[in-house]
Amino acid sequence: MANPKKKKILWVVYGFVQAGGERYVYEICKALKKDKYEVDVLHVNPLGAEKAWKSEYYYQPTLNCGCGIIDLQELLEKNRIPQKNVLQRAIRFLKKKTGIAVKHYLPTSQYLLNFLNEYDYVNFSGTAVFKTLCIDRNIYPGNAIIHILTAQFQVAKDLFEGYNKSLKYHFVSSIPEKSQRRDLQKFDNYRLTYFPLCFETKPYEIDSKQKVKDHFKIAVFTRLSAMKPLDPYFYALKLLNEHGINVVLEIFGAGNPEQLGLIRQLDYLHIRDRVFFMGHTESIEETLKNEEIDLIWYQSNNAVPAGYAALEVSMSGVPQIFWDFAGNVLQNPIEKVFPSFTSLTAFVNYTRELLISKEVSVELGAEQRNYVCVNNCSKTHIHLLEELFNQ
Repeated sequence: MANPKKKKILWVVYGFVQAGGERYVYEICKALKKDKYEVDVLHVNPLGAEKAWKSEYYYQPTLNCGCGIIDLQELLEKNRIPQKNVLQRAIRFLKKKTGIAVKHYLPTSQYLLNFLNEYDYVNFSGTAVFKTLCIDRNIYPGNAIIHILTAQFQVAKDLFEGYNKSLKYHFVSSIPEKSQRRDLQKFDNYRLTYFPLCFETKPYEIDSKQKVKDHFKIAVFTRLSAMKPLDPYFYALKLLNEHGINVVLEIFGAGNPEQLGLIRQLDYLHIRDRVFFMGHTESIEETLKNEEIDLIWYQSNNAVPAGYAALEVSMSGVPQIFWDFAGNVLQNPIEKVFPSFTSLTAFVNYTRELLISKEVSVELGAEQRNYVCVNNCSKTHIHLLEELFNQ
C-alpha cells in the first residue's frame, strides 16, 4: 500500500545562528519522520544579518536533515517577475504603444499569504517572528502555529505587543500550562499545546578527580542581552566572597559586556577581578570538560529551566541551581530537581552547600541528568507535534 501524501510543514525563523530559538527548530526538524512530512524553513533576515554571530550555525545541519531552505527576499522577488504567457506579451505591447510600464504582481501581503496557505501548517519560531512576517503585513494565516520561546520576564514590553488579542491563535509552549496561561490571560480565544524543549539526550562524563585548586569556579551559559539579566549572579558572587568562599564566575555567551553596562555593574560591586566574560562557546560539552567548573548558575521560569543551555549542561552531571526571574509563585513539582530561588540569601547558602559538599553536588547533578533524559528527549516527545500536524 502506498504511503499517504506527506504533510507540508513550514518553519519561519529569523536565521540560523547558534541560539535557543534556532536550536529549537533544528531539533524538531531532525526528529520529524521524513517519510511523513515535507519540511521547509523560511528565513526572514538575510544570511549574515546578525553581526554578533560568526556564522549561520544551523544552516547546513538543517539542509543535512532533509529540509528545504527558502529566503524571504528571494521569495518576494519572484512575485515581480511575470510569467511567459499571453498576459506578459500584452504588457510588453502596451508599454511599446503607450510608454506606460505595467507592473504585473500581487500585493506583497496577498502573495505571501498565498504562499503560506500552500502548507498544511506554518510554524513561527517565536512571537516576534510572527509579528514581523504577518502582523506587520496585516495577514493572519489560519494554519499558523506560534511557538512561544521567550518568557514575559525577559522583555520589558508586552511579549505579544501588536497582537490583536480578540483573534484566534494556536500557541505552543515549553513551560507549564498554568504559567503560560497567566501570560495569555488577555487573549479571548486561543489553543495552547505543550511541547517541552527537546534534543538528542546523550549523557557524558566529566573527569571528577579532585584537583588542588585555590578557588571554586561557577559558570553561566547565556547570550549577553538585556533580555537575560545577570544582576542576581553578580550580587550572589559578591556575598559568597564576603563570606569567605573564594569563587570566580565565568560567563559564556555572545555579546559585548561593555555596551550592555555589565562592566560598570562589576565596578560598582568591586568584583571586576572575579568575573570573566569568556565569549560564545560552540560546545558546552567541551567547555565543561576543559574548564573544571564546580557549579552552574542559570535562569528559570517558575522552576523550569529557561533554555537549552541548562538541559545540555545536565548531560554532564555538573549540578545547576537557578534564579527564578518569573517570581516562582506557582508550585512546581520539579523544583526539587531544579532548585530555583527568589531569595538571594537562600540562593547563596545553597550555592555554598554545593561547593563544599561533593556528595550533595554529585547527587543533584545525577538527578538533573536523569530527569532531562526522560523528559526532554526529542525521540520520545516528537509525537506530541506529529499528532498536532496530523489533525
